[in-house]
Amino acid sequence: MGRTDSIRSCAGCRQKGDRDVLLRLVLSGDPPELVPDVRRRAGGRGVSVHPTRTCLTKAVRTGALKRAFRRELSPDVDQLASWAGGQYGRRIDGLLSSAHRAGKAVAGSERVREAVRERQALLLVVASDARGDRDEIMRSAERLGGACLVHSDRQALGRLFGRESIAVAAVTDAGIAEELQVAARCVAELAEAS
Repeated sequence: MGRTDSIRSCAGCRQKGDRDVLLRLVLSGDPPELVPDVRRRAGGRGVSVHPTRTCLTKAVRTGALKRAFRRELSPDVDQLASWAGGQYGRRIDGLLSSAHRAGKAVAGSERVREAVRERQALLLVVASDARGDRDEIMRSAERLGGACLVHSDRQALGRLFGRESIAVAAVTDAGIAEELQVAARCVAELAEAS
């Protein structure tokens, strides 16, 4: 953890954490509505919660969000979780696209196999509708200590890499791989039933 001003308390569980790990909620629109701010770019007062359905539910149930914003709110946990999950999903898309443009990701079965063999693949990204060699590539990566992430479908994954469709990609940069895993974990934890 860095500077002291980067530490926040979760409105749900009250535990402290680095602001970059917590989900920021803000009021937006007219009339004001509670919305997630994953990129932390919205102006105004914000409240932080762990990006989990459990902490969102606690923050709503205990009235912590009403107190923090000093107004009557009736947020829908399912809607907030869905919106935040969508924002984290778009974050994954942006990170993959940026990694590809920077030459820190490769796409396609043969290039991924080569990256796995050369121990350059730090994270595999597999389309949810991938077939064929997917299982073999995932097993190879796991044996070599690489992680796997299932994201999107072949066409959507392909668009991120400037192709019609791809079934698998490999990220070769440690920082990007870590950010992708964090965002994927947030998507999964927000989708879980409380």
